[in-house]
Amino acid sequence: MIMTIKRPRKKPARQPTPINDKMERFCQEYIKSPDNQTDAAISAGYASGSACKRASQLMADPRIQERIAQLMQQRNKRTKMSADNVLRRLVDMLDADIVDILNEKGDIKPISEWSPIWRKSVAAFDIIDIDGDTRIKKVKLLDKIKVLELIGKHVDINAFRDRVQVDVNVSLADKLASARKRAQQVSVE
Repeated sequence: MIMTIKRPRKKPARQPTPINDKMERFCQEYIKSPDNQTDAAISAGYASGSACKRASQLMADPRIQERIAQLMQQRNKRTKMSADNVLRRLVDMLDADIVDILNEKGDIKPISEWSPIWRKSVAAFDIIDIDGDTRIKKVKLLDKIKVLELIGKHVDINAFRDRVQVDVNVSLADKLASARKRAQQVSVE
């Protein structure tokens, strides 16, 4: 008995179709909040019941990945944000000395005398007048490290991102070929 194996005909390579308007909206929404693909899909107009699955499918599409990378790169150029800028600001914040905003008595100097790095690092002020002339001043500084970490992650400059690289060398075609080979060996025996 002669056994023949039909090989599937190769289909001619198709030109990839451009992404549609809804896919483009997904890409735009995704770069606003890259931590939540499902919300990006819902904001782009996909049904909330299937948004998680659809977002996963979209993120697996090389056209979508390429468009998101383009949009993030454009935004990085517009905002002039780079890993160097983030790290430079981090160093400036770490080098800032509290003495820069205090006078000789230990009181807080007027804001006009503060350096720009201190003015940019304040989260809140508390100024209380007691008895008309006593003032209590409190300055709450931002969590500088957290702010820079979030900026670094949001603009996709990888300043603080854990780098995990996965290399998968075995493709589906390789697995099918080895399965066919095993099947032929079993039928020969």
